[in-house]
Amino acid sequence: MKKLLIILGSAVALIVVALLVIPMIVDVDKYRPQIVAAADQKMNGSVEIGHLSLSLWGHIHVAVDGLKVSDLQKNQILAVKDASFDTSYGSIFSGSPLVTISMKEPQITVLKGKDGKMNVMTLMKDGPASAGSQAKASNAAASSGKAEVPSMIVNSHIGISIENAKLVYKDQTMALSNTIDNLNVRVKDFSLSRKTELEIWADLKTQMGSDLQIEGPLKLTADLTPDVSNGELKSGTVNASFSADDLSIQKGQIFQKKKGVPANIKISATLNQTSMKLTNATAKFHNAEIAVNGVFDVNSGADIHFETKPVDLKSWNELVPMLTQYELEGKLSLSGDVKGKPEAITYDAKLTVQGLSATGPNLKAKPVINATVDVTTDKIDRLLVDLKGPGNELTLNAKLVSFTKPVLTFQVTSPKGMDLDQWIEFPKPPTAKEKAEANKAGAAPNANGGKGAESADLDAMVDPIRKNEMIRNMVVDGSVSLAFLKAQGMRIDDIGMKIQFKNLVAALSGLKMKLFDGTLAGGFSTDLKPAQPLYNMNLAISGLDLSKAVESQFQAFKDTLSGKLSFTAQGGGSSFNTAAAKQHLQMKGDFKILNAQFKTINIAKMANDAINGSLGKISDKVPFLKGKNLNISSNVDSTYESVTGHFTISNGKLDAPDFYAKAAPKRGIDLKGSTQMGLIDESLNANWQLIDTQHVTGADQLFVNIAGKDYKNFLAKSPTDPVIIPVTVGCKWSAPCPSYSAAPEYLAGVAASRLNGAAQDVLKGKAADAVKNALPGGLKKLFGH
Repeated sequence: MKKLLIILGSAVALIVVALLVIPMIVDVDKYRPQIVAAADQKMNGSVEIGHLSLSLWGHIHVAVDGLKVSDLQKNQILAVKDASFDTSYGSIFSGSPLVTISMKEPQITVLKGKDGKMNVMTLMKDGPASAGSQAKASNAAASSGKAEVPSMIVNSHIGISIENAKLVYKDQTMALSNTIDNLNVRVKDFSLSRKTELEIWADLKTQMGSDLQIEGPLKLTADLTPDVSNGELKSGTVNASFSADDLSIQKGQIFQKKKGVPANIKISATLNQTSMKLTNATAKFHNAEIAVNGVFDVNSGADIHFETKPVDLKSWNELVPMLTQYELEGKLSLSGDVKGKPEAITYDAKLTVQGLSATGPNLKAKPVINATVDVTTDKIDRLLVDLKGPGNELTLNAKLVSFTKPVLTFQVTSPKGMDLDQWIEFPKPPTAKEKAEANKAGAAPNANGGKGAESADLDAMVDPIRKNEMIRNMVVDGSVSLAFLKAQGMRIDDIGMKIQFKNLVAALSGLKMKLFDGTLAGGFSTDLKPAQPLYNMNLAISGLDLSKAVESQFQAFKDTLSGKLSFTAQGGGSSFNTAAAKQHLQMKGDFKILNAQFKTINIAKMANDAINGSLGKISDKVPFLKGKNLNISSNVDSTYESVTGHFTISNGKLDAPDFYAKAAPKRGIDLKGSTQMGLIDESLNANWQLIDTQHVTGADQLFVNIAGKDYKNFLAKSPTDPVIIPVTVGCKWSAPCPSYSAAPEYLAGVAASRLNGAAQDVLKGKAADAVKNALPGGLKKLFGH
């Protein structure tokens, strides 16, 4: 027994001595050039390894005094001062040594260059080592003495331990730089013959930008179990999970994920040399969860199914604070399949929206939306959206072929109509006082016709559309049919139209609707290709009540005409900017207004002022009229059977050369003449004749007695003709300024003509002396005649 103890003690002593002496006499650093040369053969970059030292105490430990890995551009990828290679004696005695590579506090830098490629992805060479690299490795081995690697190293397993690493990610395309501290990586038993386990975790505490804060742990775990037969890898199973459940994310008031909100991924898969089968893969965020299963084969491609559980949107108010005020509700679900090879991939998906609703500051009620979207490869087979609410119902049915060259067809229908006043709290129109204050505070009109700061250039806003290849190739063919649409008290009934778009030309055709007791029909098209878009239109209106239209929407015309309007118009123009559009508009048409009334032009007063002013001026020349006067009531209700005419619009002006207003019986004075209105400056330039066809002025009762004979209706061309008074109207059509300067001369001329006729009668009756006495100096002195 004593001898046995002596032998064992001696063996232990020898082992201890060997553990102490061998590291002193074995120079592991001589392998360094060979390792560097071997790495150079495999890498697009360079490796720098510091001094290697050996320790055999307790385990085999090779310490590395510094390690650096750089890419071809000399950008540092890995830098660590404390690295080592370790293996246990037990793994060596088993014939399959486990080598553990350890690094403490390394810095890893991942760089995404301006070409969009990451340096770590291009670090390893694709092809075999070059002859030059092989020669370099051979020379390095020769210079350091040939060192044979023991066979057991070939059968070794690898472990990796990275502690408290600093990971820096830089993106040159976005000028972005992010850093992750306290990154840890642990790989246990990496090999092709047994189960490999992987753990990666980090504790984040970082701020990106001014308002994005990220704090908390991330963890990735995975295991790989290979199936090796006759030295060949046949298949393997993978189980992996990633968790950010305890990570908190705060992006101002836009988004916030608190600690404990689920955010994780779990994957179980089987792999072989040609395929990967997902037996279970789930991703979860908050209450949204998607499950994926299927197979991807390099020969036959993918056959993958994905499906979500219904997602309740109400609780997402917690993650997106701005949604709280909208009281978002509803459920979403998604399912689909992906099949085929990458170059000929096919897919289908179905999105279902149930009971989606929200409220808002200007909403009186919560609309409810139900929708179904069916997608197959490069097209939407069906987009069905149903929107309902108090007094409202709308259905959209659409489909789309091709996402790169879209062809969209759709139908929008509302058999019950849309009463937006029951949904939306529209802002109240400004009061007269508020308008006056706004006008007082506002600046002069700008180039686009607005006030204050320069209005947006609407033509320039079309540029992105012109440059977008997808939109340039888009084709749209749709229709709209609504029983009615009501907003801010304005109701439009029986709305129908076709909407088309092709080659950047948009068109409305078959337009029809009922509004303000009338009907509107026509079409409109616009070509968006020119810098100033071109447009053409044709409109036909019948029986539109101008009073209702003005009261509801067209306050700018409140001081013009009332009545039932019918008109047709054809023409076009260019530009979407207000002032330019008015300037470039070219149109022609005709109009007719029944039961019309002028709002700001008092025709009776105009006639009264014109006639009485003229009588005062011409009575000195025509003594028979001296003392004559009319008293026309300015309260005469001037009503017109019709107001008709043709018009043209050009250079910002509307011209109606044959404007004619026919007064109702005993209700007004006819108007006839030309009218020009400025669309930009609201100017008015009218040359009218007031024609007293209905004898409402009483001018037909003016008479003179010559030589005992009464000459009635003396201001008319004949006793049976109506009195005509020429007037001009200027200033603005919202505030007209009548002028009667032409009336005295015209009426004097009429009187002179009637006197001349009276003289002829007197001469025939041998009463010439009476005429001469009545007109001292004779007729030649009357207005130069």
